Amino acid sequence: MSTVAEIRKQIKSGKTGPLYLLEGDDLQSRHDLGLEFANIVDEGLQAFNVQSFYANEATNQGAREQLIGALLSNARTLPMMAPRRVIVVHEADRLLAPKRGKDDEDGEAAVVPAGKGGKAKRVALTPAEELEAYVENPEPMTTLVFVSGALDANRRIVKLLRKHADVVDCGSLHDPREAATWITKRVEKDELTIEAKAITLLLQALILPSMFANGKMTF
Repeated sequence: MSTVAEIRKQIKSGKTGPLYLLEGDDLQSRHDLGLEFANIVDEGLQAFNVQSFYANEATNQGAREQLIGALLSNARTLPMMAPRRVIVVHEADRLLAPKRGKDDEDGEAAVVPAGKGGKAKRVALTPAEELEAYVENPEPMTTLVFVSGALDANRRIVKLLRKHADVVDCGSLHDPREAATWITKRVEKDELTIEAKAITLLLQALILPSMFANGKMTF
């Protein structure tokens, strides 16, 4: 599992992998880090190479299958005049571990009836199986990012992601520097500023002493 700081270094260097799963209790941190992946692509080319999907808009099985088809189609499209294509799926838990709704149907692959003495054959993968296959063999020129809340660890797709993706913990602050960055970014979102001394005092009052080195903040 990677830290937020480690992933930001990858983004800054432009050297990201093909698959990420951003998890953790801090919804805002997950969302903000997901948006930062767009910085891999030059601003002038982002319109052609950066796509965002919101899985919470897919409210039934049919919509989720359409979403999977759209994101996989984009993921398999080569980037335009850029080294990578970036796809971010927000609220991905609604796609990866959805609650079954009354309008949902059992999604199974089509089966061709067997001939005399033969066996029935499956003729197509379901969208869910196509997504699983992609996770096991992702497009190397695409960075696909799932930004997710709590997931059901028993789901096959979740197991595959945690095996093949770079999993990022967005719910914990691992050191004073990371905590200071978190505070600064929250303040900047409201177009405000905060002095380093104020950050130190705030952290000393709120975070565990174990995050300090010899009683002093180290940035």
